[in-house]
Amino acid sequence: MSFLVAAVVFVGALSALNLFLLLAVIRRLREHANVLRHVTAPPAFTPPGTRLPDFTATAVTGAAAGRATFGAGGGPTVVGMFSTDCSACDEHLPVFAERIRHLGRDRVVALVVGGGPKEETFTAALADVATVVTEQRDGPMYTAFGRPPFPGFYLVDGAGVVTASARSTDELPIPATL
Repeated sequence: MSFLVAAVVFVGALSALNLFLLLAVIRRLREHANVLRHVTAPPAFTPPGTRLPDFTATAVTGAAAGRATFGAGGGPTVVGMFSTDCSACDEHLPVFAERIRHLGRDRVVALVVGGGPKEETFTAALADVATVVTEQRDGPMYTAFGRPPFPGFYLVDGAGVVTASARSTDELPIPATL
């Protein structure tokens, strides 16, 4: 009988220790999850209502593109941002080019970030429908928008205020005419 009592006490103590260790592990996992949530949070799009800082970038044609040139004709400017190392950009680029074709080059700015042979491909695909700016990740236009994720699409009014932002051209309220 004393053997049974000792076995029950041992199993009870072992279960209590197991419960204590399990609670400690759960607490540590919650701490790590909170740390990872802050570290791996994706960069945010420039939210509507944000006034862009003054910046000037140079288009591949040599023309200036910047906050002062947005909305020069009185309506919003559509801005598309693409990266040469972004696989989603490969899919969105032709859709963007087709969707904004009716607006005219002076109402659309396309930013291509990166370099290499893909930069030439992107630039060629957008040259007929947009003012194309190419720069690296520390360039003035990309920095002015707060270094958002790719691809990114925006409507910017004449005062340099972002009126809409989206991850896809389907989500961006591009007007039928400007």
